Amino acid sequence: MQDSGDPTPLAEGRTRLRRLNINLLYALDALLHSPSLTAAAQSIAISQPAMSVKLRQLRDQFKDELVVFGERRQLTALGDALRQRVGRLLREVDDTFHLTLDFDPATARRTITMTAPEVVELMFFSRVVPRLRAVAPGIELKMTPFVHGSVRRLFDAGVDVVVVPQAMVDKDLCAARLIDHAPSALVRASHPLAGRRVGEKTYLEASHAGVHSDMERAIFGDFANDSPLARRNVAIRTGLHSMLPVLAIGSDLIVTTSNWFAQHQAAFLPVTILELDFPVTSTDLVVQWQPYRDREPVIRWLVAELERAAAGLGKPLDLEL
Repeated sequence: MQDSGDPTPLAEGRTRLRRLNINLLYALDALLHSPSLTAAAQSIAISQPAMSVKLRQLRDQFKDELVVFGERRQLTALGDALRQRVGRLLREVDDTFHLTLDFDPATARRTITMTAPEVVELMFFSRVVPRLRAVAPGIELKMTPFVHGSVRRLFDAGVDVVVVPQAMVDKDLCAARLIDHAPSALVRASHPLAGRRVGEKTYLEASHAGVHSDMERAIFGDFANDSPLARRNVAIRTGLHSMLPVLAIGSDLIVTTSNWFAQHQAAFLPVTILELDFPVTSTDLVVQWQPYRDREPVIRWLVAELERAAAGLGKPLDLEL
């Protein structure tokens, strides 16, 4: 068959990409995230007039104003849509040009960024970090704030791996199960219910303390509407899982949290675990990472270390190399 000579969509895309100065992407990222034109210019170390030229070029490229600076910065609809995409693209470009298949944790010098719900940091990463520090002393670990919702948004924020509840798992991303856990109740050691089996009626008659609803969903998903956990009377909600045992110690409140976290707190604090005499549903905690990074040695090593820590939960900490 004779070639018609018409360019394919892929060829057209590559031609447009060759015409695009990649430095414009850095300028676009700065413009979409900075409060002023001057701040945008300073963030990539160019002059304000030079940034003005780049803004005109970008507006011509996209046929859109993108961003308007005045008393406050305003993004157009297209500018807002581009904001996360450009940041993700630049991180992937950086990953591409710094990719190496040579990775030795004992000698590596790099930053690894992770995120997980706070209760997972408290009960799980407290076991992960000591071993990572022992086997990879040159790696800097960075934990970023966790936000319930889309896993892809967490990757857009620049993380390498995320730990999420089963309800948040993105089926298009790579995943490995770490642990399962279930809701568990804590009370102060001298609580009238301490040492008793607590049925649904008694549980619902009590007053409770819990974390904010979005934080509960971040570790358990949504409770079924007919579950006592969904119907309990929550008198106090806090933004910190670490506050829950403190609230229990100082009151007659029942606090509900992860069974792994409850066991950890009961080992050190004057609190005790209530035995709930009604069904509760367990859920998995899952580590996820980007498919295009699946064969990177650093990702494979990190996931293996998380799986090792999960397998050892409840056992003495293993720091052997």
